[in-house]
Formats: sequence, structure tokens, C-alpha cells
Amino acid sequence: AFAARLLDLKPGQRVLDLCCGGGRHLVHLAKMTGFAVGLDYSIALLTQGRQLLGANARIVRADMRAVPFCGAFDAVTNFFTSFGYFQDDADNMRVMCETARALKPAGRFFIDYVNPAYVRDTLCTESVRAAGDYEIAECRWVDEATKRINKSTHVSRGGTTVCNLGESVRLYEEAELRALLERAGLACERTFGNYTGAPFARNEPRMILTGSKCR
Repeated sequence: AFAARLLDLKPGQRVLDLCCGGGRHLVHLAKMTGFAVGLDYSIALLTQGRQLLGANARIVRADMRAVPFCGAFDAVTNFFTSFGYFQDDADNMRVMCETARALKPAGRFFIDYVNPAYVRDTLCTESVRAAGDYEIAECRWVDEATKRINKSTHVSRGGTTVCNLGESVRLYEEAELRALLERAGLACERTFGNYTGAPFARNEPRMILTGSKCR
């Protein structure tokens, strides 16, 4: 609802949920406008999305660096830190450019990203939890040389390793993200720290940027 208000979404407008995952946000966007498209690369998550939204689901499998739309949407959303996963900054820049290309002139964007300062201040470096018969051990650290937050996950069952997983996200500061947006032809108008609309600050968990396409 917060995203819809900032984007000034109206029935009949077209929305692209970039990195829609299993469709948990897309299902609400579709109800608000009547026309919402979800894009993701994961076949497994898109399958979940189709089950959630039903036969009329508008979902597309594509790489966010090569969005198969041009000037098609009134708004683009990107929720829950679905930006910054590529190791090469140039690839992350391409995502910003593709976001702009998918928008109509003056189309709006909503990017929900992590707050780097909050991450550094509150990072839980190690944790262990149970999920049914599985034990999940997670290790987290910030690599200041590469400006990335990393997580390694070890999953075991009955003392036997099931799998090891890795995750890494680039920690862009607000000024860096604004510069990327500007280079892509997107003007950032406001930045928030959470979904209540609090101002962006060190003690807020999120960096939510909104604005519009300027060319």
C-alpha cells in the first residue's frame, strides 16, 4: 500500500514488478491496477507465482539486465533488496538502465533497498536455526574492500551436509544509488527509511527510493 501511494497507482495503469520472486507483491499490485507483470529469472519462484496468481498471471522469465519491454509501464517496482547481486558494478548499472527503458515517459519507480549503515551497525554474524529436521547455520560478514554484504549458509540433516549456499549483495550508499539512477535517466525525488514513511536515517533498516523517468 505504501508503494502504491508513492507511485500514485490507478486502475488501468501498467506495473512491472522487477524480480517478483514468488509473486507476494505482484498479487496485490495486480488487484490495484488490473495490469501487473512480474519478471524473475528463477523458474521455481515463477512457478510459485503462477500458483499464487492463477491462470491469468502475467509473469515473464528474463534476466533483469535485459528486460524485454520498452516504454511499456507506468511504474516499476523492485522490492526487498533485489538489486546489487551482480559482482560487476557495470551489470548493476545495466539494471538501472533497463528499468528506465521499461518505463513510459515520466513513468515512476520504487526501489526498496537495504540501508548499508544499518547493516553494519546491527549485523548478526552467526546464527543457527531449525526448520523441521534441518539445521541451518548462517555466517554473515561485510567485506569493506568490495563493499559487499555476504552470507554463507550450511544446511544439514542428522549431522549430514545437505547443501552449502552463498549470497552476496553490493552495499551502495545513498549518493551512489542516486548517481546510478541519474546516469540511467531516472530522477530520485524522495528517500525513506521504512514502510511507515520515516525519513532515511542511519537507524532505519531500509533505503526506499522513489522518483520518475526524466528522459
